[in-house]
Amino acid sequence: MKRLILWSLLLAALYGMVPRCAIAQNYPGQNSQNTIRCSSDDGDRHHCAANVRAGVQLSRQISGSPCVRNRSWGTDQNGIWVDKGCRAEFVTGNAYSGNGQTVRCNSDDGDRHYCNASVSGGVQLSRQISGSPCVQGQTWGYDQRGIWVDKGCRAEFLVGGGGDSYSGGNYNGGNYNGNDGNGQMVRCNSDDEDRHYCNANVSGGVQLSRQISGTPCVQGQTWGYDQRGIWVDKGCRAEFLVGSGGNGGSGNNVGQQVNCSSDDEKLHRCDIGQHGYVRMTRQLSGSPCVRDRTWGVDDTSIWVDRGCRATFSVQR
Repeated sequence: MKRLILWSLLLAALYGMVPRCAIAQNYPGQNSQNTIRCSSDDGDRHHCAANVRAGVQLSRQISGSPCVRNRSWGTDQNGIWVDKGCRAEFVTGNAYSGNGQTVRCNSDDGDRHYCNASVSGGVQLSRQISGSPCVQGQTWGYDQRGIWVDKGCRAEFLVGGGGDSYSGGNYNGGNYNGNDGNGQMVRCNSDDEDRHYCNANVSGGVQLSRQISGTPCVQGQTWGYDQRGIWVDKGCRAEFLVGSGGNGGSGNNVGQQVNCSSDDEKLHRCDIGQHGYVRMTRQLSGSPCVRDRTWGVDDTSIWVDRGCRATFSVQR
């Protein structure tokens, strides 16, 4: 009996030493994987013990700060490391090797959208881009029609092979070039929190169309433009509308700043009286703020909808 008690105490002690961040979990299309949460809460590098020999994939980004492989997270002989504020859940074990195809899929308007992909080999969330959470089975998943996203989730997914890449423009990991009918859309990223330039013809002016990062994009502080193009800094990631009648020059004339919020997900108007040009300078919400979809202007007011909260610059 004494021996049995001693063994019970020993097992309890060993159980208490098991890291509580490690949670066994299985995903569709995958075999025997573990999910581990690892956090850089103070902005410094931290390690989480894990067996990474069979590969590691980012499953869900939790932080507003970007989690980019080999920049703010990675693996070494000690396990998984995170840095620069990255907080995320990672899948270890029989994870994907990284040889599959990356598919980007967006729920920009908060509704469900499908992206064509061959999902027979399984699907893994590779990188969350949105402020809105991407949770498998809740805001993203996949079935015979492909990958689906919902409720504002925007992310890149790794598929087993044969998927169709994102067709809304040319996305190369730094710039996204498309056209919304009124000007050219350019995506520019400061993933490593350093200043980066993106080529663009800024002679017709630039306006921030949609902030993607959790890190704020503030004109003149974390983004701007000059003769070299659009620049972003300190983790700002956003889409910019160029050649659409924005202010030319250095882009630092911010005008009157107005905050407008759709806190209850409904349409709200903020009176600004007679005005000239209006542009969004900083998105405050996790829900996307997209011009003429979730925000816009009329004769005397700015309107916001579907949870958009942002700061706007009003030129008189």
